[in-house]
Amino acid sequence: MIQTESGEAKTARDGRRWTLRPGRPTDGRALARLFGQVRREGRWLITTPGTISEPSEAFWISELIGASESLALVAEAEGETIGNVLISVDRGRATEHIGVLSICIAIDWRDVGIGSELVSGAQAWARERGLRKISLGVFPDNERAIAVYERRGFVHEGIRRQQYRSGDEYRDEVLMAWFPKEA
Repeated sequence: MIQTESGEAKTARDGRRWTLRPGRPTDGRALARLFGQVRREGRWLITTPGTISEPSEAFWISELIGASESLALVAEAEGETIGNVLISVDRGRATEHIGVLSICIAIDWRDVGIGSELVSGAQAWARERGLRKISLGVFPDNERAIAVYERRGFVHEGIRRQQYRSGDEYRDEVLMAWFPKEA
């Protein structure tokens, strides 16, 4: 593990170099662009292209990154944002022990180990924060993501059938969770 000023240098399974670092509020625009790219694929994010403006999303992400109760890790390669993981924690007394994980990886950087590294970093942060649970929702056909979560110790909690509508199609959502005290 090589530490640099801007994060931790890593090598993908295919030999490409990338860096994992904490997110900064100034990452909002680059992350909104990444989400937009993945959204345009039409499979992995429930929000469809055009439902949220890039400036609005960039502002929301910047605010989330700046919040002390949230985690944002950014994966970069050659100055480009290639992935991220976010954990948001509700401020409510009844749910302040749960982090909600979301992850996004650029299409050209999938299947090379970045997802596992991002989830591992999120799990380390959750342990440090004393969270009791990390939860997430994933589409059942996102087998790549489900496999990463299972390898990292996430368990299936259930399925919300026909939870989302995408055009004329209704999509299920698989609910998964990781419990640090049980890991």
